[in-house]
Amino acid sequence: MGNRKIKKEQVAEKKLEKLRRKELIGELLPLGKSFALWIVLVVIVAWDYTNKQWFSMLFVDFTTYLSYALAKAMFIPAKVLGAGTGIVTTIEVTYRSIVISGYPMIVELECSAYHAYLAMISLVVFSKWTNKQKLISGSFLFVALAVINSLRIVMLGVIGRKLPQVFDFMHDYLWNILLVVIIWGLWEIVNKRIAKGQNLKKEAVTNIK
Repeated sequence: MGNRKIKKEQVAEKKLEKLRRKELIGELLPLGKSFALWIVLVVIVAWDYTNKQWFSMLFVDFTTYLSYALAKAMFIPAKVLGAGTGIVTTIEVTYRSIVISGYPMIVELECSAYHAYLAMISLVVFSKWTNKQKLISGSFLFVALAVINSLRIVMLGVIGRKLPQVFDFMHDYLWNILLVVIIWGLWEIVNKRIAKGQNLKKEAVTNIK
């Protein structure tokens, strides 16, 4: 009897372990697909940026003008000036320069946080949400990320004017780390709320039955 009980417990533990592995794979698979999609999208945008510039510059212009609008809304002096130029591989890229609090800057593609937008889009596409939830929540996440990134640029303008010695640290290191945390944090919050709602619906249906 003792051996049978031990064997049953071992079988139960193996089944539980198998179930846990299956659940883990189920959670990681969408993330893996999201990462793969993100890589593809980044390559497409990078290719366009160095060749055609049909849509990659949309990220740049959108960020530039949103930063300008937010600065104005916060009563911080801001203006968008004529074109500035930069060299990417063998081509010359034309930018509009922006002045925040008297500090001139050029918003390049990297500054537009396009990596972050594409990462968020990839996460939403493979999230276990309904199409309606993807549309509504995805739009919210996109707007939130856009505002946060443009606020970053406004802050960098103010810092560049008042504390130029810390500008490079804020621009090159601190905000790059914060953006990763912000992307994951925003998606996690929305994902947990949606998952909670889905579980409550399932429980309600089960109770009715």
